[in-house]
Amino acid sequence: MPADSVFTAEDGMLHVSGRTFGYVCTNQSYKNFHLILEFKWGVAKHPPRQNAKRDSGVLYYFSSSSPDKVWPRSIECQVQEGDCGDFWLVDSTSLTVNGKLYPPTKNQQVVKFSDQEKPYGEWNTLEVIGNNGKCTHILNGKLVNEGTDANVREGKIVLQSEGSEIYYRNIRLAVL
Repeated sequence: MPADSVFTAEDGMLHVSGRTFGYVCTNQSYKNFHLILEFKWGVAKHPPRQNAKRDSGVLYYFSSSSPDKVWPRSIECQVQEGDCGDFWLVDSTSLTVNGKLYPPTKNQQVVKFSDQEKPYGEWNTLEVIGNNGKCTHILNGKLVNEGTDANVREGKIVLQSEGSEIYYRNIRLAVL
């Protein structure tokens, strides 16, 4: 399916239909950054996740030297109903969270320590900060997850399409 039927600009927003798994990413790589965006879930859910939680994510530190695949080696800030702010350490990335090292393995989840997601239909503000190996996830103004000593520290930033319709707006990215 062409990317332009999955990712479209509408009324100042990025609309992700979720009809197929994939992503859109920045052209540039970033070492130290502060990403702020707002998201709201749409209605549509698609196979194979039509009966599951709505799911998407912000992946970062996707190296251009890594294979281009679903999902690329990166650290993910999970954007999933009930799980917003979890880390997903994708394809052998690692991080230390609350003093515990999550060593490189295929994929692993590190659950957030605070649930700050607004109810379905409301806009949420998500901040993702990568700074010298420290990864911070802030949802609606509250810290929800933080880790240090990331084994990846530079790469592109990715927005996922993962079976669920989602809208993004007010996307801002600052280099630190």
